[in-house]
Amino acid sequence: MTVELLINFTVQFLGTGAAFFLAYRSFQKRRIQLGAEPTLPQYFSRRSTYWVGIASYCTFMAALYWLLTWQWLPLEPLVTLIVKNLRSRELVNLLNGLDGNTIIPLIAAGLFLFFIAWESKLNPLLILRDSIHDAFAIPTKAVEVYNALVTSRLSAVDDNLKTQIANRLLVSSIDSGDFDKSSATVEYKWAHNCLLFDRIQNYANQPSFRRFFNEPSLKWGEICISYNAMSEKIAVWKEAEPHYTKTLKLIKELDQLTGLLCRLLASLVVFGSASENEIWETVKQLGGNIPEVRLKHTYKYVLLFTAATATGVMLGREISVSLHNAFLFPDNPLEHFDYATLRWVAYAILIYVLPIALVFIFRTLAFRHQREQSDRYYGFYMAMMIMGFFVSTTASALILELTYYKDNFSFLESFIQHMRWGILPALMCGFVAYRMDTPVSESEALGKLIMEAMLRFIGWGSVAVIIMLYATGDMTIQETNLRFTLVGTAFFVVGLLAASARFKTARQDK
Repeated sequence: MTVELLINFTVQFLGTGAAFFLAYRSFQKRRIQLGAEPTLPQYFSRRSTYWVGIASYCTFMAALYWLLTWQWLPLEPLVTLIVKNLRSRELVNLLNGLDGNTIIPLIAAGLFLFFIAWESKLNPLLILRDSIHDAFAIPTKAVEVYNALVTSRLSAVDDNLKTQIANRLLVSSIDSGDFDKSSATVEYKWAHNCLLFDRIQNYANQPSFRRFFNEPSLKWGEICISYNAMSEKIAVWKEAEPHYTKTLKLIKELDQLTGLLCRLLASLVVFGSASENEIWETVKQLGGNIPEVRLKHTYKYVLLFTAATATGVMLGREISVSLHNAFLFPDNPLEHFDYATLRWVAYAILIYVLPIALVFIFRTLAFRHQREQSDRYYGFYMAMMIMGFFVSTTASALILELTYYKDNFSFLESFIQHMRWGILPALMCGFVAYRMDTPVSESEALGKLIMEAMLRFIGWGSVAVIIMLYATGDMTIQETNLRFTLVGTAFFVVGLLAASARFKTARQDK
């Protein structure tokens, strides 16, 4: 091994180690906003899950740096140039040898390390980091639990627990009816805080949760001081005459205390629960609003829709070709299993499955920030239809126009011409979003499931035929064969997508 190669390997190793270390620091820095306070995500995941996530991100960043500096933009020419000229002490030749091949890899390596550590919304690597966080469900459960605790309704709390909380107070400041008052009143807010504090106290007595109470960012010491002071303030407030300004100030202080309590309790509940069912059982005991519908394993549904689309294209085209050759134009037959079918599959996946995958992403983001539960979210369904229309139309314009008209491509004109191809994907996105909020029961009979799937297949297939007849209405007589095949294929693609839109959800018993 030459000296140049050894030094180059050492530089590579040090750079990769720096990338790993910066990725580790960046992963631990990420905070999610719960109320008015940022909270470290590691407190919302079990230790094993957190370390798997951090190892995955750090390893991926280190591997990217290694590929960047070893294969894509190698540092070896720069290292060789520096070592060779330093050994011969020819500094002038060293400066003259610095060109794009040696400087650009160094700049790229430095920028890559900078982006790993740069905390900014514009940093693309932070988007990747946050995606890995979400893949390991580190912040998602935290936000759900936090929102459920903040909006919990104390009337659902066990009466024995209410009595226990009142007996533990050093200063009597809770009446039996405070738990049932309006959530906007001082009495209710204080009762809510007492319930949260009492639950936290149960965790404080366990050694395994000690690090949470020693963590400065979770402010356990500040919570205890505020809680004891608030108990006396509430007792004085109840005995005094009503005062509007003092009441508003007290409500503001109670809301701040509620946010701190919910942050800490969400950390404890998520970290200390052995399973997701245990998490929501604890939230239920505190009167929390348990999310009704939470999809699991969404990637399986994306794969299912991809398979349905590919099957629909191949099955639809072959059946259309068979009908075409047997009944419509037997003198002008079409070929079976034409290679163009694979291009149709790729095109259909991009205009149908891509926007549907985005529906899953947007639903996760919307669900994470919602506070109140509802059976239907019609505004969200409309938004997904609009999103699906723009994404599918854009994909269609880019694919078809760049394939056949590379020299005279105008995106705006192409987008307007291809708007008709975005109608069906838009409707399908809205329907998929709607079906996500339609719970299914595991006890449903197989015959009923098959019948419902068949009805969705026929119904949406008929809609596809009507819309595709409109979309292909300007085709010439010479393109009749193509029009028939397109309409038939759309019937099967849309029908199979609709039939596949059945989601199993994680429901909690109330």
